[in-house]
Amino acid sequence: MERRFTLIVTHVPGYFERREAVSELRSILGVVEVVSRYNNVLLLWHPRPLEAVNILRRSLPKSTPILRVIPVLDVRRPLVTEVREAVHKLLTRAPRGSFAIRIDGYLVDEDGRLMHRLDAVKFIAEGVERPVNLESPDVLVYIKVVGRPAHKAAAIYVGPREGILSIPRERGHG
Repeated sequence: MERRFTLIVTHVPGYFERREAVSELRSILGVVEVVSRYNNVLLLWHPRPLEAVNILRRSLPKSTPILRVIPVLDVRRPLVTEVREAVHKLLTRAPRGSFAIRIDGYLVDEDGRLMHRLDAVKFIAEGVERPVNLESPDVLVYIKVVGRPAHKAAAIYVGPREGILSIPRERGHG
C-alpha cells in the first residue's frame, strides 16, 4: 500500500452502493479521504478512527449500504514477523484482560509462503502474557489482509470487540 489508511469500510457490492457509502461517510465524518478501493472494500484515512466508528454507529441511516467499519491502528506488510511485532506493541497499550486473535486473509512467513491462519495466530500469540478467551475476549486482535494481489497490507486493530462496527450484527440481521 502506498498511502496510510485508518479505516476499512465494507459495503454492499455495486457501483452505486460504493458511491452512496462514500457520500454517507463524508457527510457524517466530514474529513475522510479514500486511499484505495477494490471489490466492496474502501480503505480510508480519517484523523481519529476510533472516534469515527462511534460517530458512525450513532449516525448511519437505516438503509445504509455500509456493512462493517474497522478502525486501523497499524498497517504492516503481511509478514507474520512484522505483524507480531506490531500486535505485541499495541497490546502493551490495550486494556488488561483476556484476548483473542482473528485473522481475515493470509499472512506469509519469512520465506514468502502463505501460512495457515492457526499457525499465524499461534506465532503472533507466542509471548503474550494474557489469558486467551476465544468466546468473549476483553481485547480483540483483528488482522485483515487488504489490497490487490501485488500490493497487500496487514491492517491491525487491537481493542474491545465493540470497536468494530458490524451493521448487520448490531441491527439484528446477522
